[in-house]
Amino acid sequence: MKQLNTLDRVIVAAAAIAFITLFLPWYGVTIGETSVSGSGGVAGSAGALLLAAAGVVVLFRRTGGSLLSGANAGPSAVVAGLAALGLVLVIIRWATLPRYHAGGLGFSYSVGPSYGLYLALISGSVETAAALLALRTPGEQRPWDEPAPEPEEEGRPET
Repeated sequence: MKQLNTLDRVIVAAAAIAFITLFLPWYGVTIGETSVSGSGGVAGSAGALLLAAAGVVVLFRRTGGSLLSGANAGPSAVVAGLAALGLVLVIIRWATLPRYHAGGLGFSYSVGPSYGLYLALISGSVETAAALLALRTPGEQRPWDEPAPEPEEEGRPET
């Protein structure tokens, strides 16, 4: 098994945190002393799952697994794409949450994002940045690079 480098560790740790945020409240409603919270909805949950999947791809790649044989993009491009798409979905969920705050005469209410969403935003940003840095390291195959030439088989006649 290959060792995880620093960027891989950051990606895996951020992916684990993104997975944990699936079980934390993403928004909350507080009326007076009473508080209710909810999950990330479809976009938020899908984004957190994509962030977690990017970490799984890194672990799979480092344990000797093969991804996308014959594809023009390497595993780092897949990780960066998953992380970026997951972050975009979390941002969309954050932008579409309602926000209300009011109070007066001993009565107040508040509706808005909660700490699970903020933790998902932070872990997604860190994971995406680390994945993009990993994609830029020398030796990584990028989608815009020329594909490596296929080795010729001996004894096979050309057609």
